[in-house]
Amino acid sequence: MAAPAQAAGGRKMRRYPKIAPYHCGPYRVAGILQDPGTIYGAGCNAVRTGEIGVLNGDPTANLLKIALEANGIPLAEYLPMNAVPWYDAPASRGAAILREGARFNRDLLLAHEVKLVLLMGTQAHRCERYLELPSDVVTRRLPHPGRLGLINFRVDGVRIGAERSREVLISGFRPVET
Repeated sequence: MAAPAQAAGGRKMRRYPKIAPYHCGPYRVAGILQDPGTIYGAGCNAVRTGEIGVLNGDPTANLLKIALEANGIPLAEYLPMNAVPWYDAPASRGAAILREGARFNRDLLLAHEVKLVLLMGTQAHRCERYLELPSDVVTRRLPHPGRLGLINFRVDGVRIGAERSREVLISGFRPVET
């Protein structure tokens, strides 16, 4: 396997997934999950297409699609994102990695004037402090829509169970009143 390409200054070049074309904007809501998985083993259509989106066919994507539909949000108006927004991130997700991802995400959110950002899962919750979003942008901490994220989601330190977590996730997609 060839060594990863290097950017100016010796930094490793990042490999970002594409946003699926049905998420074309203008965006009303953005959802930040953990990461796009590996480009070679995500276990869904993202492996084949290199795209992130709610029609990828895996359980996480399916639940996100249900949440969008339940809240009347067209696919075009949802911007899928990740706290670690590239495929070739290290396994360790320390502050430096989350800070780098947050800079990329903040620029994207501000460029598209997104007013509701859903932080789904622990990594997304942790990245919030680095996003430094303007006060008119609403953020909501929700469970990760994957099986383990739903089982392990806690409110006030207490696990609330997968079914209740699923309800919290879906209701969290409720659009911001303008």
